[in-house]
Amino acid sequence: MALEDIFRALDEQADKEREDILATARAQAEAIKADATEEAAAICSACVEHTESAMQRKAAQLTNAARLEGKKKVASVKEAAVGDTFGKAAERLDSARDHDSYPRVFKALLSEALAGVSGDVVVLVDPADEALARETLADIGVESEVRPELSTSGGVAVLTGGGRIMRRNTFEDRLEKVRNSIQSEVAEILFT
Repeated sequence: MALEDIFRALDEQADKEREDILATARAQAEAIKADATEEAAAICSACVEHTESAMQRKAAQLTNAARLEGKKKVASVKEAAVGDTFGKAAERLDSARDHDSYPRVFKALLSEALAGVSGDVVVLVDPADEALARETLADIGVESEVRPELSTSGGVAVLTGGGRIMRRNTFEDRLEKVRNSIQSEVAEILFT
């Protein structure tokens, strides 16, 4: 019987060790599972934060792009309106020759263009102003060749220096100079 008791004691000891090993393995498995669950939650949270951050950046980019596009469209509309305003002014200049004051204005433009010029000059005018140019030159005592080669609503161009230097003093040139200096003021008047 002693041998049976030894085998039984060994079996009991083996069962106890097996149970201890299984209990330790279960505890380790639970710890690993808990760590894995915690790590998965942290990874998921980081993923969500990264996605939220990326979405916020993308939303900000889209918002900024939409604002920029809106500003471009508004600027385009304003530019077109200002251009239309100056276009209408240019159309009104086309009828300047019909006014009684045009010869006086023409004389002023011609005198300005000739101011400080010495030597031979050639006066370029629109064909509609050829006779007026000759009369005005005679009136101010300047001898010059008049060429009806300019296409303009009014005004003159003067060639000096053997044709190398041109002074333009036409309605269109003056309107363009004014446009460059008061374009923002016109836009402000139109859009306030």
